[in-house]
Amino acid sequence: MTNNEQLAQWLYRLVEILRSQGNSTWRRLVQTVSGKTAVIELDGTQLQLWAQGDEPLQVSIESLTEPQPVHFCSDAETLRDIITGSVTLDAAVISGKIYVKGDLPDLLGINQVVMGILADSAINLQLQRLWNDFDHLWFHPPSPPPCQSLDQQKPSCGYLINQIPADVLNIEVD
Repeated sequence: MTNNEQLAQWLYRLVEILRSQGNSTWRRLVQTVSGKTAVIELDGTQLQLWAQGDEPLQVSIESLTEPQPVHFCSDAETLRDIITGSVTLDAAVISGKIYVKGDLPDLLGINQVVMGILADSAINLQLQRLWNDFDHLWFHPPSPPPCQSLDQQKPSCGYLINQIPADVLNIEVD
């Protein structure tokens, strides 16, 4: 399965989970996305999403063959950080780890939907399974090398002692 297909499948699952809950998060999603299209990008994978109607909301997701201007762009590590609570959504947007484009009512609506999804995730097993699938199956960047001992971290040049004149180093103190 390609990244496009996998991401589309997870987005369809997310919509169905929210639909089955039928709570305020679902109602806010319907109100915010109905009649709109958006191009999203996650780790270079672009999809175009369409949403039509109120009840039932019809969502279509399509892979793009040509790069398009995006409305949402991020990487998986940022989403993982948000889901685990080590970064807030607002902080990710402010720091540029998430790029979003839209008018203010749409951005506020999406913010409320995402906050609702995160809150629902604490008690909804279906959402927890979706996040686990994403975390285990989506691309993980290579982990940074383990921290080296201090001896291995010495710079190859520029020691401070090399900057001290030899005659000063040869002074003996009693």
